[in-house]
Amino acid sequence: MRPVSRLRNSPRPTQPTCSPLRCALAAAALLTGASTSAAPAASAATPDDPAGERAWLAHGFTAAQRDSLREVWRWGITEKFVPGGTMLLVYRGETIFREAFGVADLATGRPFTVDAPCRLASVTKPFTATLFARLVEEGRLAWDDPVDKFLPQFAALEVRGQGRAKRAPLIRELLSHTAGFPGNDERRSGAVEIPPESTLAEVAAALARAGLVRPPGSGYAYSGFGYMVAGRVAEVATGRDFATLLHEKLLAPIGAGQAVFLPSASAELRARLPVMYDRTDGRLVPAATAGREDAAVKFPNPGGGLVATLDDVGRFLRLHRDCSVAAGTPLLQPASLRALYTRQPATNREGYGLGFNLLHAGPDGTADRVQHNGASGTLALIDFQRDLFVVVLTQVPTKQRLPFGHRLNQAIAAIFPPP
Repeated sequence: MRPVSRLRNSPRPTQPTCSPLRCALAAAALLTGASTSAAPAASAATPDDPAGERAWLAHGFTAAQRDSLREVWRWGITEKFVPGGTMLLVYRGETIFREAFGVADLATGRPFTVDAPCRLASVTKPFTATLFARLVEEGRLAWDDPVDKFLPQFAALEVRGQGRAKRAPLIRELLSHTAGFPGNDERRSGAVEIPPESTLAEVAAALARAGLVRPPGSGYAYSGFGYMVAGRVAEVATGRDFATLLHEKLLAPIGAGQAVFLPSASAELRARLPVMYDRTDGRLVPAATAGREDAAVKFPNPGGGLVATLDDVGRFLRLHRDCSVAAGTPLLQPASLRALYTRQPATNREGYGLGFNLLHAGPDGTADRVQHNGASGTLALIDFQRDLFVVVLTQVPTKQRLPFGHRLNQAIAAIFPPP
């Protein structure tokens, strides 16, 4: 699903998010301790979201436009594309839509609530890349460091059918899917097996033994392997396990400290998870019944393992919207975040940055619309042109609910035309 990603191109508004002025103010805040934004990540609201409705109308949108979004959700539920889900829209820094729809469990009728913890799948990747931006700032590593600087077993990699690789992948290549590891299609064919009981250290060692399918930096192939190796690099560079590192350096500072990797989720949290469904022959079937269990890996998967709520993801996107300021505290240099929105060599079409799909490049070559989907039915999108960010959380695979995603895309695009 690509909600909003097909919005028409348009010039920047007169004071865009992360404009030179805003970024300068954010940089100054790093020195002075001042904040460029005092607003919380997502204002608390009842399930009917009266605060969001008031903000919606105050920004000049109509009740009919708001209802058009709700109607898409009602349609998606009626047509059995999703049993339920949640959506957050933050416009010009203010929460204007924060609602839940439908149920989290068709068997029991348990409602889908705005505080439901959801499996983010690949929406985890932007979190990991943002953590790496912090580690780069701290001097723990550099984007162009070769992996074998931290993991010696990557010094002599074999490329399938081509012999020894001329060099090890770089950190930036791990995070942009250009390191040479098998892509998802190759992975599904059994090219590499990852035992579910592995640690990140064991996963990295197994990937080094398996080698590459193309030379580092020579092409793009989307998969989670680079992120798994990156997670191990972060552990070696800092001496901390990856889950603890992400919590301390990113999740806790932005106010998303309850987000966890699935293997470490408590029994109470697991009981609150919405059921994961597959859509089969026009019906929604629990993934376990359809023969697809939750990912059973026991390690914290840096490319797809986070469990978080709508507001957790909203707080993360607000960090990017506010040019590195989290809850009034400067967390990174704004330039460190802009590096994540910059097209990386050997990536496709408009390209992939570091942890983000790039939807439209601005005049300086940095994307002004970025997003990431998760295979579990999740989306995180930031449109810097329109000063808008969007979070959509469902628990039906994105590819299986495409008509719902397209219709939601169209409804949002109609409300937020070019400025």
